[in-house]
Amino acid sequence: MVYKYIDIVGTSSTDITDAINNAFQEASKTVKNIKWGELGRITFRVEGSGKLEYQTEVRIGFEILKEHK
Repeated sequence: MVYKYIDIVGTSSTDITDAINNAFQEASKTVKNIKWGELGRITFRVEGSGKLEYQTEVRIGFEILKEHK
């Protein structure tokens, strides 16, 4: 088997878990055969009103399928 990974950033105004889920949901729209994920750095952005936006770096691994002839 051969795997590839991509690094993306998920965001949420609710919490860290939602940021991770948002990253996975968006990636799964175009990336097939997702097999694993890895959480990297967690950051947040403070908006003018003091409200936080959570940001999670997520590495998503997926299997590269061999083309059958």
